[in-house]
Parts: sequence; structure tokens; C-alpha cells
Amino acid sequence: MEKRPLSPGLFERFLANKSNAAELEQLFEHFGEVDQHELEKLIKVEFEQDAEAFDVTEAGRLALIHTGLSEKLFAKPQNPVLKVLKSSRFIRAAAAILIVVSAALLIARFTGERNVIVPGSARAVLSLDGSTTVLDGKKDTVVYRSKGVTVRTKADGTMVFAANGADSVEASKLNILSTPNGGEYRVTLSDGSVVMLNAGSKLSFPTDFRGSERKVYVEGEAFFKVAKNPLKPFIVNVAGNEIKVLGTQFNVSSYPEDEGTQTTLLEGSVRFTNTNGDELILKPNQQVISHRGKLDLQNVQAEDFNAWTKGEFLFNDVPLSIVMQKLARWYNVEVDVKTIPQKNLYLKISRKADIDEMLKAISIATAYRFKIKENKIVLKE
Repeated sequence: MEKRPLSPGLFERFLANKSNAAELEQLFEHFGEVDQHELEKLIKVEFEQDAEAFDVTEAGRLALIHTGLSEKLFAKPQNPVLKVLKSSRFIRAAAAILIVVSAALLIARFTGERNVIVPGSARAVLSLDGSTTVLDGKKDTVVYRSKGVTVRTKADGTMVFAANGADSVEASKLNILSTPNGGEYRVTLSDGSVVMLNAGSKLSFPTDFRGSERKVYVEGEAFFKVAKNPLKPFIVNVAGNEIKVLGTQFNVSSYPEDEGTQTTLLEGSVRFTNTNGDELILKPNQQVISHRGKLDLQNVQAEDFNAWTKGEFLFNDVPLSIVMQKLARWYNVEVDVKTIPQKNLYLKISRKADIDEMLKAISIATAYRFKIKENKIVLKE
């Protein structure tokens, strides 16, 4: 005969010595003859519910039950009821209950740790002169000073390069600033140009710009505010494509979901050249996508593609699968894009929003419900 489901209150009544005969019988009937296979099944049925069901209160309640049950199981029996029942059958049943509660505690603790998902923040790694420095954007400090080169970080998540008096060898050294998933960082280069890196991106740049041009390399996504210098053009190399400017503001992205290199111009002008040597000139509020040797030019609202630098997500008719990949990168979680419905999204929301708040907003906008399960964005059935 199938066992009756247990009420969580039965554990508390048992520990408080308030169980009546019927309740004790139900506990023993449920756990008295349990085997290992059934214990594993009970753990899943009784406690391994949806992650949303395990909150701090539930974990605390389980901890109290675990402590009380351990004391009763291993202490000398003094209560008359327990003295009578502390037979081999009682010990077997109580031990079975303790195993289930212990496993539930582990599940609750693991779930609690797993669900601590926070928005991205100022985090990066700087590789400079053969050494690596982890940057967290929490304090003003000098991270490097040598041979005329000084690198400072600020508490607002920015870094400033200065190369006053550096010789040509020091000036030409290539540095790498990389952001992990869940990180972003801003750097002011030695010429005064400002670059902001989005999550999961990399910027390679010389300590100082000498010669006839200023050249850097980008992977992922970055926003550039280039200092004007008509005599020394600024060149960004991304996935083999080159963006040449004199002084301007633009966004470049080459994430996997972009399916190519995407360059969006806010002001000024840029010359974009792809790997085949084809080129075109962009005007403000234009975007070019370089994909498989072809250039696709279109008019856009450039601010939509710059919103991330202002602490916002702005999705204007963007496929939900692309949205989820960007969220996964920012919150440092996973997503299986094959399970995401084919639907476009219109949404503007702060990048500092809690992941649950973000998914709720998307659910309202799309009528599809999402949740976090095992550090992964999944579609609720």
C-alpha cells in the first residue's frame, strides 16, 4: 500500500514530545521499513521541490528539526513515551527521518548558495608588463608605476593610464584588460580616449600611442569615446574588421549572438573596412553589420545600443533568445537558447535589477514565464 504523505508538522510534534499514538504510528509506518532507494525518492518528494520553495525560513526550520532529532536519537531516553518506543524499530525509523532531514538541509543550503545571483559590477583583470592584477572598482589606488608609466584605478570602476616620459619600448608594450561574465570596466587610455568594456569582453592596447596611428583590439563589446587628433587616426580592430576614426563616439559588438561584427555610430563619422577590403562611411544613427564578407548598413536609434553604458538594458524589438544570452552574460548564469520561444521583446530596465525582477518583467512583456534553476535560466512549463 502506498505511504500517506507526511505533514511537516509531524516532525515538530515528534521533537516536542507531543505526538499522539496515531501520529507516531504514521511516522513509523512511513519510515520504519524504508530502504536506500526509497530514502532517495523521499528526499526528492518531501524536500527537493522547486527552488523557489526553499527560502531562509525553511532552511532554519530544517536545522532546528535536525538538531532536536539528533539529540533525541542519541541521548538517553527520559520521556516515558520515548523510553517505551526506543526499540530497534524506533531507532531504525528515527534514523531514517534524520537521514531525510539531513539531506534536505544539504539541498536547502546548496539551493540557497546557488540562488545568490547578483547583477554585474565593475570587475576586470589587467595584464600589464608580465603581471596580472584583479580589479574590483572599490578603491582609489596606484596599481602600476614604472619607467614613466602610471596606472591608477578609482572607486567608480575606472582606470587611467598615463605615460609621461616613457621610452619607446615601454610605450609599445601591449596590455590586456578583460572583463569576466558579470563584469564591466572603464579605462582612459594615454591619449585621453575612453573605452568601456561590457561583460565577457577584452581590450588590447599599447601603453602609449607612438607613430602615425592609435590602434587597439577588441573582443566582445565596447563603447568608445575617442579623443580627437586629426594627425593620428584611431583604429579599432575587431574580428579582423577595422574601424578608423579621428574623434567620435561609437559602439562595437562581436558577441556570438550578434552573428558578425556590429558597429553603431552615435556622433562624428567612422570608416568601416571588413576582412575583404570592402568599406563604407557611417553617419550618426547608422549601424553596419559585417557578416561572412558582406556589409549590411541600416538606420537605427544609436542610443538603444549605447544604453548599457548608462546602466540600462534597452531591448527594442530584439529576439528573446538574444536577450537571454545577454542576461546570462551579465548575471553570470547559463541559458539554453534552443528552449527559448521565438518572440521579440520591447523592454527598458535597469541593469542593477535583481534577476528575479528582470525575469518577471520579461514574463509580463512576453507572457512566457522564466525562472532560475541550478544557475540556469529556464522556461517554466
